[in-house]
Amino acid sequence: MARRSSSSSEVLLGLLTIQPMSGYDLGQTIRASIGHFWNESYGQIYPNLKKLQAEGLVTSKTERQKGKPDRHIYAITPKGRERLAQWLAVPPQPEVPRNEMLLKLFFGAQVAPAISIGYLERMIAAERPLLDRFQQVQEEIAKNRQYPDAPYWKMAARFGEIELEAHLRWAEESLAELRKLARKAQSPATPPKEKHASH
Repeated sequence: MARRSSSSSEVLLGLLTIQPMSGYDLGQTIRASIGHFWNESYGQIYPNLKKLQAEGLVTSKTERQKGKPDRHIYAITPKGRERLAQWLAVPPQPEVPRNEMLLKLFFGAQVAPAISIGYLERMIAAERPLLDRFQQVQEEIAKNRQYPDAPYWKMAARFGEIELEAHLRWAEESLAELRKLARKAQSPATPPKEKHASH
């Protein structure tokens, strides 16, 4: 089988195996489920849904709403499930990570330690609530054991939880080291001890 890269289309097909959804629902589901390792914007979702429908991989029905715009609900077709299965059978391609904060930290000796300290403090403040959220997700998954997908959801969520725990542990250790460097930089140089001539 030819090697194919991950695409927005297959992500949407995979989510539609859970249940039929509108484009808005798909965006919300991405944020609540796979958002920690995969992101799709509405600017990607809607054009791809039209493409999938044109290829016969999803169907669409319109739901009328009083006082609101109509909702277009998409469902995966047998052909769409076949496409998804083909994509899942292809080994994932390795990706080269890019992390600007680590890059700046690598060159951190060129600036005052306070700058890198600020980066890590903001990282900790942002990621600690995310870790709490992952723990809530684990509880929510446990309540949905009737879904055959639930064990797989749990594995993906657990990866995110462990990854964040590692991030926070590393950040705390690095922050302590940077604070030592900052104190050292602020301390006046110790004058060399005078040598006394022996009598």
